[in-house]
Amino acid sequence: MSVQSSTPALSQEEAAFYKRRWLALVLLASSLGLIVIDSTIVNIAFPTIRATFGASFADAEWVNSIYSLVFGSALITFGKLGDMYGRRNLFVIGAIVFLIGSLGSGVAANIEMMIFFRGVQGLGGAMLSPSTLSIISSTFKGRERGIAFGVWGATAGVAGVLGPLLGGWLIEYGTTAFGEPWRLAFLVNVPVGIIAVAGAFWAIRETRDGTVKHRIDVLGIVLASLGLGAIVFGAIEGQTYGWWEAKQVFTLGGLRYPNVVDAATIPAGTLSFIPAAFALGAFLVALFVLWQIVQERRGGEPLFEISLFNYASFRWGLLTVGVVALGEFGIILVLSIFFQLAKGLGAFETGLQLLPFAIAIMVAAPVAGTLASRFGGKWVVTTGMVLETVGLLWMSQVIAADVDTLTLSLPLAVYGVGIGLAIAQLSNIVLSDVPTARIGAASGANNTIRQVGASLGIAIIGAVLFGTFAAEAKPRIDASTAFEDFGARVAANPGLSQGEKLIGQGIAQFGPQVKAQIKAGLDANEGFDGSNADIVGTAIDNLPAQAVTGLKLAGLDLSRPEVVAQVKTNLAPDAAILSADIQRALAEGFAVAARVDALLAAFFVGLGAVASLLLPVSKPEPQPAEVAVAAH
Repeated sequence: MSVQSSTPALSQEEAAFYKRRWLALVLLASSLGLIVIDSTIVNIAFPTIRATFGASFADAEWVNSIYSLVFGSALITFGKLGDMYGRRNLFVIGAIVFLIGSLGSGVAANIEMMIFFRGVQGLGGAMLSPSTLSIISSTFKGRERGIAFGVWGATAGVAGVLGPLLGGWLIEYGTTAFGEPWRLAFLVNVPVGIIAVAGAFWAIRETRDGTVKHRIDVLGIVLASLGLGAIVFGAIEGQTYGWWEAKQVFTLGGLRYPNVVDAATIPAGTLSFIPAAFALGAFLVALFVLWQIVQERRGGEPLFEISLFNYASFRWGLLTVGVVALGEFGIILVLSIFFQLAKGLGAFETGLQLLPFAIAIMVAAPVAGTLASRFGGKWVVTTGMVLETVGLLWMSQVIAADVDTLTLSLPLAVYGVGIGLAIAQLSNIVLSDVPTARIGAASGANNTIRQVGASLGIAIIGAVLFGTFAAEAKPRIDASTAFEDFGARVAANPGLSQGEKLIGQGIAQFGPQVKAQIKAGLDANEGFDGSNADIVGTAIDNLPAQAVTGLKLAGLDLSRPEVVAQVKTNLAPDAAILSADIQRALAEGFAVAARVDALLAAFFVGLGAVASLLLPVSKPEPQPAEVAVAAH
């Protein structure tokens, strides 16, 4: 016998999948977490990956950039393909592709191989990401839907913070059984990916749009991918190659722009190609939109249905997503750099500093689903964004070179609560009125806008960060008397030999040149961290031959390693003070830049809070009754 319900009767197979829906959510959320963690680990592992392959800074940057470029440009395409050929099918294929990319990245023998497989990972991520959203949206209804999106959002937020923590731990304490410890960050994805693929067939019910004609919009895919790719590329690489004036030489195969030997020979006033990349991207996206409109009017099957904007929740939700993404993600990158540069923390310690943020998201996101079912998603989203803005404004007032952990943990926790409330429920609202048959295309658009907005936001925040840092740190470096004080301390130290005092005085005299090098590093956005510099060793290596001979006659034979080691030991206390003084000037400059960025992020998120007021007020559906299936 069966139990009567207001919902349609389910087949035995459908009922079995219905009972496993929460296990399906675990698989979907875990897969999303894997994507996010992998992205953030690369940021922490960047220096060690570069050292492993002996790669240039520009080549190593592509390890991260290629992932974001492929991921951001392919989301709309795969969202639509999931609607056409099955969301579970796309999820499984995406997991396999991501697994292949992870394995290849983990065993890469050179930087070129690493870049290729990171691109493969980005392709897999672009398949997985819209699939998780569309499957959740089509699987859960009523109050359960808000809770499911809350779990999804909590997973994404916490993974974004646990990534640096896990990456830092692997780099500092990981096993070398597979080679360099950072490789394990990619190889661990392989068993997780296998579990996801196997579990998907058991726990996730296949859904697709049965009304489509199964005709792929090839021109739409090309226009969308190239257009979005150009915009994301410009946002990622603008800081490197120059937003307006060329700073570096761009090479691609045999192409070079500007066509000069190196960056030092670029003529002043040479236009960067980045504005052209943005212009090309905007032009191709405009063509894509026009082509989609033409397709719809002809009764064809466009890649992205512009008519989705007829749904107010989708239209205003997408606007809110785009605005808030400009400020929501960049500040965590800023804080990660701040903890390591200004506070001198290691990679693992930096992850620990961000734990209050992660815990706050983990607590708030599931609660957001319950609140949305009671008060409506719009007000939960708006409240979350207001809390985010408050947390950012609070941070902008307390960030300082000597700020203690508790002082910064409190605004970080408020910011985390805000993100936990807003991020998942905003995605829920965007998709709430979209028919199930079109949910993949809509979720692809949601993820695309978020990815492009985040890329642009991080680029803007990064440009402001390093520009302000250089402007604030250079006068502090100029005003520093660290080298003069070092020379005075060495001269007055009775425990040093005459030769050691001469070396110390030589270091003091080279102060202006060292300051000039630090400032040049600031202008180039690299080489500005002098906290671990071997000042004494560098000075000894650069001593003129005549000085080395004179010191040898005075009884200090620098050709003997044990003598050099002893000199370093004897001068180490004073050298540490010198390094700390310079580092302090840099830390103070960076703290000012971080405060400015927190204000900028607060501005963007505040605009998002205002935009969220345009979202329609809707009450969630009632929770569907459990459906029993007659026993056979």
